Amino acid sequence: MNSLQILDKANGTTPQLSTVEAELEQVSQILNNAASLNYPILNGLLKGIIAAGGKRLRPALSLLSARVPGKIDEINALKLFQVAAAVEMLHTATLVHDDTIDEALLRRGMKTLNSSLSGGTVILVGDYLFAQSAILITRPGNPRVVQIFAECLATICDGELTQIFASHKWDATKEDYYKRIYAKTAVLFATACQLGAIMGGADEVLDEKLRQFGHLLGMGFQIIDDIIDFEPAEITGKMTGGDLRQGIVTLPTMYFLERANPEDADFVRGLIERQDAGEAEVKRAVELIRASDAFELAYAEANDFIVRAKAALQEVPAGEFRDRLLEIADQSLARRK
Repeated sequence: MNSLQILDKANGTTPQLSTVEAELEQVSQILNNAASLNYPILNGLLKGIIAAGGKRLRPALSLLSARVPGKIDEINALKLFQVAAAVEMLHTATLVHDDTIDEALLRRGMKTLNSSLSGGTVILVGDYLFAQSAILITRPGNPRVVQIFAECLATICDGELTQIFASHKWDATKEDYYKRIYAKTAVLFATACQLGAIMGGADEVLDEKLRQFGHLLGMGFQIIDDIIDFEPAEITGKMTGGDLRQGIVTLPTMYFLERANPEDADFVRGLIERQDAGEAEVKRAVELIRASDAFELAYAEANDFIVRAKAALQEVPAGEFRDRLLEIADQSLARRK
């Protein structure tokens, strides 16, 4: 079974976020205001990146989690929007830096900043976005929120360093992989949910349950991302096999190496170790992995994380907003890009 067939099994669509769409518009306005620069060329490029931010999943998680306790009012709603915007700004900053580190020219089918600007300039733009996210997170005046946010940022940076130093090594363990995708993706999902819950007046038991949901959701989400990485560029808007090109071993590749015949496994190991693999070699490695059962095994693992994420929500108050979080969990398995 190939990756397209596996993803089609969920038969889902993009998560519907109508409950918080109006609030997400306000979050987007805060983002636009915070990301303004006095340099016309940079400003236009940056606004394009902000506008291309997809469905604003992370701030949506914050907004929905804040509604679960049922204590949001107009007075603290603005503070919540600032927190949600800080979460999205942090995410955008990490993407800018990721694209620079990976030398990526496309993201979601659009040109990245480093396709038009020097590496040093792009790094400074990413730093500017990190600083703006820090400014936004301090505005509500909640020290615990600031601390959790800062710890999240530190984890993300540590994860990036870990990935850099682990690249071109094929013998990573599954435990190594879990740590890496927690730092890459799941910690921000967890933080988005927990900060939203705190801003919504949740006690520490409830905000921890929502953090657990975000953590598990993020793990499943990233595994699906790692499956999607093997899809054609016309579907994903990114080069096929991007992780392999960088010598990064993800879960599908791990499963392939465990079960492949020695000749095929040696070929893929050799490609991972090299820093100058040709296009034909990458294409062959992708085809080998796609032809195996690696995607089915990885998808089953992603599904297990999502099942556990939904189980964590069974211990939070029932209602419309919990249902929307459950819907997002289900739909995360059906993504194609």
